[in-house]
Amino acid sequence: MARFSQKAMNNVVIFAMLFMIILFNIDKFVDKTPKQVDMPLLRPDAYVLKIEHANNALERVGTGWRIVTQTAPQETLEPLPQLAAWQRGILVPYQQFDESLDNAQAHVVVVWLAGQPVGDVFAFYLTSEYVAVKYADQWWKLTNVSLDELLPWLTSNADNN
Repeated sequence: MARFSQKAMNNVVIFAMLFMIILFNIDKFVDKTPKQVDMPLLRPDAYVLKIEHANNALERVGTGWRIVTQTAPQETLEPLPQLAAWQRGILVPYQQFDESLDNAQAHVVVVWLAGQPVGDVFAFYLTSEYVAVKYADQWWKLTNVSLDELLPWLTSNADNN
């Protein structure tokens, strides 16, 4: 058995204490900022009840869907391409806030999902190059779909004017 001198044993205790201090405080030395990653506009398992925008809505009626626009409601039993577009859309983190978005007109959309007491609120800003989305107090870029695919009544209202 090895014998340590008093000086050597003091050094062992000091280094053991330093190691324990570092071990117990390791979370303060590690960067804990969450990394933003791409996320789907709607989760694949999300059960959509209603998508509202201004006076227009896409709502579930039994096993079918109804599109309510300013003109007249339309009912269908088939899955709508609009709903598929919402499921296909991807939000990409966007760090650089464009100053021109301060004065831009936002298309505020509320998506009501089953099991949630409040709806998810998306603010879509159409720019010349992309669609910016403010969701959960963060800025995102919309990819894989266009705003016209998500809100088809925007183009039909523009056609009527």
